[in-house]
Amino acid sequence: MGTGGLARWSRSVGPSAAWHPCTHVPVLQSQQGVAPVAPDPSLWQLQLIESLSRKLAVLREAQRGLQEDISANGALGEDVAARLQALCTPGEFDKYRLFVGDLDKVVNLLLSLSGRLARVETALGSLGPHSRPQVALREKQRLLVAQLEDAKELKEHVGRREEAVGAMVARYLPAEHLQDYQHFVKMKSALIAEQRELEEKIKLGQEQLRCLRESLGQVPKGC
Repeated sequence: MGTGGLARWSRSVGPSAAWHPCTHVPVLQSQQGVAPVAPDPSLWQLQLIESLSRKLAVLREAQRGLQEDISANGALGEDVAARLQALCTPGEFDKYRLFVGDLDKVVNLLLSLSGRLARVETALGSLGPHSRPQVALREKQRLLVAQLEDAKELKEHVGRREEAVGAMVARYLPAEHLQDYQHFVKMKSALIAEQRELEEKIKLGQEQLRCLRESLGQVPKGC
């Protein structure tokens, strides 16, 4: 651009602004010299709040869809249970019900312990090597690791019971309904895991959103 072009550009911007060759943004002229226009620090926070709000809306919509899947799978399980109860002995049906209930419990236990251990390890990673809280966190980590190992053993035990229960179900239900049972059990664990993951993501997003709003004075501080 020649000097004439620069002059025309300067006139189009106005007498109070000039072009800074390093930042490529307009800067304000002052008596002391050239001062860059300071960005509004709250602007990007507002944009981040808007982005987080959209993501939370998507997660909540996914959660509603997941709840429908959980309800549908539960209905399938009840149908399988009703068919099985009409054919097997009361003792066998009790074993079936106990297995399904224990499957719920052990999957939730594994997910809970894994999540707690991950949070402790994240906290440890943010501390210095000689930080005082490290002692308590290391002890908590040790306990959680031991509890997680116990939970994994319980899961293996439930897995062995699943084989026995599956063999019993196969003796009574035709192939079509046996597939329903297998689908129900498989999806039960998967849906529990997905539900927990969504809950954690929503909780984290809500915490981030609240802290951002507090930083802007939109809500009382409580982070």
